[in-house]
Amino acid sequence: MSEPRDIIVIGGSAGAIESLSKLVSHLPPQLDAAILVVIHTYPLGDSLLPAILTRRGSLTAAVATDGEPILCDRIYVAPPDRHLVVEYGRVSVSSGPKEGGHRPAIDPLFRSAASAYRQRVIGVILSGTLDDGSSGLRFIRRQGGTAIVQEPKEALFPQMPENAIWSARPQHVAPVAEIANLIASHAGKAGDRAEGMAAGASSPNGGHVVVGAGDAPGSPTGIACPECHGVLWAADEDAAPDFRCRVGHAYSDLSLLEAHASSLEASLWAGVRALEEQASLSTHLAGKAEKRGDRISAARFRDRAGRAGGHAARMEAVLLARLAEPA
Repeated sequence: MSEPRDIIVIGGSAGAIESLSKLVSHLPPQLDAAILVVIHTYPLGDSLLPAILTRRGSLTAAVATDGEPILCDRIYVAPPDRHLVVEYGRVSVSSGPKEGGHRPAIDPLFRSAASAYRQRVIGVILSGTLDDGSSGLRFIRRQGGTAIVQEPKEALFPQMPENAIWSARPQHVAPVAEIANLIASHAGKAGDRAEGMAAGASSPNGGHVVVGAGDAPGSPTGIACPECHGVLWAADEDAAPDFRCRVGHAYSDLSLLEAHASSLEASLWAGVRALEEQASLSTHLAGKAEKRGDRISAARFRDRAGRAGGHAARMEAVLLARLAEPA
């Protein structure tokens, strides 16, 4: 098996496994290209995706291992809870910081592939939610590569394709079967594409070196990272994620909004729990006070338990009403 002429990177989330399975079923057995895949998955357990793809198509799929060479007619699938990153001639897997709340994330794969292979990269966004992959697909276009997005009307979850279309202005928007034909027609016919690796340092996060205290990654925002609670910095370059903290957690504006909403909900539920625990403990102390005949303390603890329970009930009602609102 030889080095591929082209690198095809594919990303998706909800509904993408069905789309990807259909896509590979339409690909020829000899593609003169390598395919690398990130689908948002649960972090536990072995990935079943390679077996599904191998059964559906004529190309062999396997979970990527760190440092293995990139070869023709192979499908490399990101391991659960690991980023999949491209270096020239080989793949790398990393447990680096999450991007958009995901690991694996699509953007590090797309950015690193475009940095290493430039015009030889074909990026594909399939069904999914939010906007992971949009900035990476935009970077592929900037490096001269080809951007393809699944037709949103065909996708089970159209939000990810819609965001990619708006952000990256792809050359092609098509149903899955047509995407397979586009890949087959592009791969192996790229003799005039530029060779070689782009200059610059690479990192497990897909081309972004983690910075130190004296080298801030943009402009400080005053917004805390939902993952580690450090300061988020707004990117100064279009190819980077919109927001990144010092340790490397990265977000688009949309994924940051969703992550903060999730963090807020978790904090509010923690408040409900703390109030209910306070009510329970106060009731326990009231009972102990009554047993020793201290009616004044018992009444005080009963009153405290009632107030804490009332606050918890009101906060829970607000939370449930908030969760019932449309996103």
